[in-house]
Amino acid sequence: MKLHKGNLFWPANTENISLEIHNNFQTDTDVLVVGSGMSGALSAYELSKAGYKVTMIEENRIASGSSSANTGLIQYMSDQGVKKFAEQIGKEAAIRFYNQSKEAVNDLIAINEELISDKEDDFKTENSLILATEMKKASDVQEETKMQKEIGYDVKYLNYDQIADYNLKAYGGLLCGPDINLNPYAFVLRLLKTAVENYNLEIVEGVKFIKCEKINDENIVSLEIGGQKINKSYKKIVIATGYNPPNQFKKNLENVEIYKTYVSVTNKVEDKGYEDLLVWEVKDAYTYFKKTFDNRLMIGGFDEKSDTIKDKDVGKRDKDLEKGANSMLVEKYNIETNYSYTALFGISKDNLPYMGIDPENDDIFVICGVGGNGTVYSKIGATMATKWIKGESLEEYETYRLGR
Repeated sequence: MKLHKGNLFWPANTENISLEIHNNFQTDTDVLVVGSGMSGALSAYELSKAGYKVTMIEENRIASGSSSANTGLIQYMSDQGVKKFAEQIGKEAAIRFYNQSKEAVNDLIAINEELISDKEDDFKTENSLILATEMKKASDVQEETKMQKEIGYDVKYLNYDQIADYNLKAYGGLLCGPDINLNPYAFVLRLLKTAVENYNLEIVEGVKFIKCEKINDENIVSLEIGGQKINKSYKKIVIATGYNPPNQFKKNLENVEIYKTYVSVTNKVEDKGYEDLLVWEVKDAYTYFKKTFDNRLMIGGFDEKSDTIKDKDVGKRDKDLEKGANSMLVEKYNIETNYSYTALFGISKDNLPYMGIDPENDDIFVICGVGGNGTVYSKIGATMATKWIKGESLEEYETYRLGR
């Protein structure tokens, strides 16, 4: 599955981060992590830091999939608010999910301080402003704000005039945080560099995972490397291959739907003197945007259900995205698109990620962080994988179970 097409911004604007990568296996390890995106990188980092001997494999190039196309608006809020989740899965489960998401954001902030090559222009904490740009959505945003206050979150509802103080316009807004403005491509590379240099993580590139079979209580993993098929044995396996998992695991992810999204990164804009925010519009079709670290607007949205990207998709929504961002601004920017790309992402039918122990082999843990909050789900998944390997209970994460 081709995950993106176009002129990606992050790989072209990330300072080189040297990383020790092999094209063959150098040592025998206990844990195999399959996939080098955000879920795989966070899992490999946390497991190797915890003292486990870990090998990560990647079929293509490190962080070349969704992580290189991720827009890096890392928010504890999901596409669906806690109030709506309470109606769907019950208030207790909804609050637990949102608390886990907030904890994941705080954990990412703490992890950033631990990583090699800590740079201010790769990672920054910022607040989010969720805007009701349609009058009919204002009451929904106000009710969401009320519920988040009731469960102890430091949030604020803003009216039209208060939003204008941020050079934005909408009928109502939910100001919340802390959230994260992130260069996801650099963050993955920094995670892996730190894990390799400090915790002996082994990374092998160009390895395809075929299947895993349990034979006489031993996990025999079939792999293909350099056109040659080999078998290796591991005590534990973490599958973190994103929206296109190995065939063996697809039956437990049947409710995942693939969508296509569009991204425009503009020219550098002048500083208008208002606070930097991660801006998300409550609307169909919605637009969201943030400022990059070099003062461009990174704008995304206009999602549509599709599992394929065509050449003509690149640039198809640039003008719509520019217009969508400017429609939320009081004082407009003079912008034009400099980087344009289209990417695929997954959504589950209940808007929750799939993460948990494989029903057919309790030595395999699967992370499929589908949804618009993938990086947060990747962190929750890495936490779950570490608890699983340590033999701790995962009862509080039952909402994410596979095959639901």
